[in-house]
Amino acid sequence: MKLKNITFLLIFLLLFSSCKDRKKKHNEVNDKPKTEITPVEVDIDSPLFKEAREMYNNQDTFSTAEIKFNLKLQLPERNVSGSGTLRIANDSLIWLYVKAFGLEIARAKLTKDSVFAVVKLKNQYFKSDYSALKQFFPIDFDFSILQSVFLNKFFIFPENKIEKLSYFSYSDEGENLRLKSSNFYTQKYGMSNEILVSRENNRVIKNSAVISTSQKGVSINYSGENDFQLHKLPVEVQFEGIGTDFTATFYYDKAVFGKALQYPLTIPANYTEIKF
Repeated sequence: MKLKNITFLLIFLLLFSSCKDRKKKHNEVNDKPKTEITPVEVDIDSPLFKEAREMYNNQDTFSTAEIKFNLKLQLPERNVSGSGTLRIANDSLIWLYVKAFGLEIARAKLTKDSVFAVVKLKNQYFKSDYSALKQFFPIDFDFSILQSVFLNKFFIFPENKIEKLSYFSYSDEGENLRLKSSNFYTQKYGMSNEILVSRENNRVIKNSAVISTSQKGVSINYSGENDFQLHKLPVEVQFEGIGTDFTATFYYDKAVFGKALQYPLTIPANYTEIKF
């Protein structure tokens, strides 16, 4: 895998197959004729549905967060270790700095409607909205999902909207609640999704998404928990390929909430734009 592709794996955390395969599979999903399926009918008065809705609505809130992390990326061709800083202004901005090979690799700034990235090692930059990235990633994503992934909140592919809770079936697993996507969800979005949520703290333990046509996807796994100024974050956030061979693990080292933060990102005049 080229260094540029490794860099984007580090930045966007959207770890699927190669860019070429992603674009092909994405088109297969879009081009496949669809048969209308009636949405699954969930009893909105059922205890499990009410519990899931309450979990989704009653999650930890904050103004800003700064997280220091270490990173290990395992690929068939090589393993990469790095570190970085993640800064988040709640519901408005994500800033990411990644260092590896003893050098700054890249930094990125994401808002609700735009994505900026500067790739230091290549003297390049990327600037677009989220739609430009969808040709490479078969699963649609947005700012809300990325923020929830980083902070281990209850999130739903592809748009992270509470209305989609009715597209899942529910099972009681003691300490946890399991959600599995319905046939309607699979037909509508071309993927299946399964979520395991801890009843103890409303935190996601595992969230997996698999593309129907290719059976490739990603499993996001969370483990451990640390307290940071009355806020809690996982010790580890791991991205594991489904149908592909990669693993990326973020080890959260330190975190501070509520302080004023800076989000520096400039594009030097001599940098060239990355085009896809």
